Amino acid sequence: MKKILNITLLLLLATTCAQADTYLSDDAITAATDELARATEAGEIEGGMLLVHVQGKQVLLAIEGQHDFEDNLEFKQDSLLRIYSMTKPITSVVAMTLWEQGKFKLDDPVSKYIPSFGDVKVGVVANGQLTRVQPKREITVRDLLSHTSGYSYSPAPGTPFGKEYYQRGMFYTHNGMYPPKMSIRQAADLLAQIPLHHQPGEKWTYGLSVDILAALIEIWSGDPLQKYMNRSLLKPLDMRDTSFDIPRSKLDRFVSCLTWEGDRQVVIDKWNSSGYCDGFQFHGGGSGLVSTIDDYGQFAQMLANWGELSGTRILKQTTLEKMFKNQVPEGGGRSFGLGFAVESSKFPGADKLLGEFGWGGYANTEFRVIPEAGVSMVFMRQTVPSNHRMSRKLFTILKSGITIE
Repeated sequence: MKKILNITLLLLLATTCAQADTYLSDDAITAATDELARATEAGEIEGGMLLVHVQGKQVLLAIEGQHDFEDNLEFKQDSLLRIYSMTKPITSVVAMTLWEQGKFKLDDPVSKYIPSFGDVKVGVVANGQLTRVQPKREITVRDLLSHTSGYSYSPAPGTPFGKEYYQRGMFYTHNGMYPPKMSIRQAADLLAQIPLHHQPGEKWTYGLSVDILAALIEIWSGDPLQKYMNRSLLKPLDMRDTSFDIPRSKLDRFVSCLTWEGDRQVVIDKWNSSGYCDGFQFHGGGSGLVSTIDDYGQFAQMLANWGELSGTRILKQTTLEKMFKNQVPEGGGRSFGLGFAVESSKFPGADKLLGEFGWGGYANTEFRVIPEAGVSMVFMRQTVPSNHRMSRKLFTILKSGITIE
């Protein structure tokens, strides 16, 4: 059953950040809403939630489908979802609040704060054997933020690199859903023993870099990650449902997570028996948060408004401009800034390509912001592993209806 909670088209004024007037057409809003409903009805997805803001005004909130067919449980606006790697942009912003305070420099070596990283080696595999060589330079904080450090997620356990990760417990369990069984400070020291996949800064390799960053946040701030994250970002933005541990009073809002078995979806992590119900020691800066679509919409709006929301400033505009700049060398893989994928799109009325930034999560959550247009888009569902086909289809429909004046 289609449930469209709010669909409103507004003519909007330019913001104080000198954004142009942005318009999102009725046709694009209707097409995106209808596509979400169609895909749910056809069984292509279990359902999902789509939230769009244009220059501070909500123009679309659509919710469809069920997250648990066994218990007949529907997605709701206040559902708590695993956001997995959409934790990374939050952690990156939190880290940069400390950069603004002068707690570190982007090109500081990680070993300045965690001494074990002073002895990191680079791994070279030949004839199935891994040897260690000296890095050309040390890993920096910039490398962690941009995923150019050389750390990955755990490769297959029987491979030369995989053995290094698995021998130290640096792997995810339960189909990749549950984190390593240790604290992030312990994880950081263990990662320092694992050879890098390539020279620091050489190319983009997706992995555990932001979890090391989380350990640094604890060192720089003097607080546990959750406490400093609350103080610097979550409470100021009224993101009251975003956390690493779910309070008992909110467990009935937690959703089940699905996976595909052949051509049908089945529950793989049930809402009332998931490991998330008891929490994890590993508060991973790269994957650990649970959130709601409204909470993440607050975060995305702040980014789309160049670091400020409803009179509360989280970061300076110049800091976000730095974060939205590609850090990956030419030929080193995808464009990526300090915590965000870096892309661009052309819109009618704009005299140039506009920057588009965001990231996705393992359970098929994803978001995009276009700060020069004041646009934020958030999509959430709960099926692993990710392919992001639905979110990108919906975002493409929505972007086709954007006009800049």
